[in-house]
Amino acid sequence: MRKPIHTDDEIIQIGEALRAKLSRDITATDIHKALGGKGKFSRVRDLWNAHEEAREEEQEADLPLPEECHDRISEAVVSLQRSMEALVRGVVVRMTEQSVRQSAIRDRDFALLEAEHSKQVQSLEAEVAYLTECLDELEVQAEGECEATVTESADLGPERASPQEPAPAAAALAAARKSPNRPLKKTPPSPRKPARQSPAKPKKSPGQAATPS
Repeated sequence: MRKPIHTDDEIIQIGEALRAKLSRDITATDIHKALGGKGKFSRVRDLWNAHEEAREEEQEADLPLPEECHDRISEAVVSLQRSMEALVRGVVVRMTEQSVRQSAIRDRDFALLEAEHSKQVQSLEAEVAYLTECLDELEVQAEGECEATVTESADLGPERASPQEPAPAAAALAAARKSPNRPLKKTPPSPRKPARQSPAKPKKSPGQAATPS
């Protein structure tokens, strides 16, 4: 391996000398020109960049912060922490209030719905009571009609009681009203009487039709 023309220390020293002379930041190009353009430029560049990074780290480590800066940093951290805590507390309070409002709205809706259903149930109960009362009245009326029919048949006697036979049918209707699942007993229809025919007129003989007037 060929020995380099300039050593690492020589390159660093030339760079620092140029920095002190020109009072500005030095680049690898400035150093390479100061070396007369001899040597590999990539080597000079890599070496100087590494030297600059190490120098900056040393300066940062060696430069202590004043006490005033430490106090300000501590105050800023405490203020930021308090702001974050206040922000979190505000978010929690808003979410809690929103949850309480939504719960109250749901309770109100449930109460209104329950009241409406209660009114509907009361209306249906009143209607059922009215229909039950009407049914009781109809049953009492039907029983009264059956008793009146039986009494009238008994007063007319056995001879005239036979044409009027609706009492069993009325009693069956009343029983069917009391027990709607019981089938009605059908009464057979009364037999029809044969129609009366007028007597046939005697036919006239041919001799009678020709009698003179």
